[in-house]
Amino acid sequence: MANPIVLYEVKDQIAYITMNRPEKRNALNSELCIELGKTWERFEQDPDARVAILSGAGKAFCAGQDLAEVEAGVASLEALGRVFPANGITVFKPIVGAVHGFAVGAGYSLAIRGCDLTIAAEGAQFGFPEPRVGIVGGIVEYVSYMPFKISLEFLLTGQMMSAQRAYEVGLVNKVVPEAELMAEAIRLAEILKKNAPLTLRALKYAQYKMADTTASKAAREFDSFIRPQLESEDRKEGARAFLEKREPRFKGK
Repeated sequence: MANPIVLYEVKDQIAYITMNRPEKRNALNSELCIELGKTWERFEQDPDARVAILSGAGKAFCAGQDLAEVEAGVASLEALGRVFPANGITVFKPIVGAVHGFAVGAGYSLAIRGCDLTIAAEGAQFGFPEPRVGIVGGIVEYVSYMPFKISLEFLLTGQMMSAQRAYEVGLVNKVVPEAELMAEAIRLAEILKKNAPLTLRALKYAQYKMADTTASKAAREFDSFIRPQLESEDRKEGARAFLEKREPRFKGK
């Protein structure tokens, strides 16, 4: 492939995984989602890789789901689901996120819950713009990452959060100048790769098993509350309005 949409390279037991759609701010179209899903499987099975660093090419980490596909009616929820590593279920090696620019929507989720440890550049911004677009693909997955009131404010307002604020509320592990972002991610990966793999596997399994308890109990709510709005006309209108840079006209159906 002349210009792969996901770059994968292993150096000294560290797998460098890079979303490579810079012209679209690494927006998650079906192709990128599917390829990233394959990459997580490759990483977990790669005997030469002990730890991964996930980053985005260009000016941003990830712009979230590709709304052009949503508006065109070709977006695939199945494909979008593949973008997230099944941490503690089928992916047990540690993943470090190196976030710059912005990480919004599904890109925010990938940066926070898709990565075990997250390093953010000082200028990075995190956002959950779903309320302003009229779409949300997940709810319970985000509950355990912030204090209750902060989480509600972040999710309900749809306003961006700075890297420093994200650090203060526990979303990221460290904030560094952008010029030092990859160096810090590598420094952390170097520590992780020297630790006992089976112990890391056990620790990661236990942590995600405990964190998954609430999500598992709430999964039955998907069909009642999430699927209807994912398939609604409001969802399509929100995507159209975003692309046309206008206020959406929601009708509640």
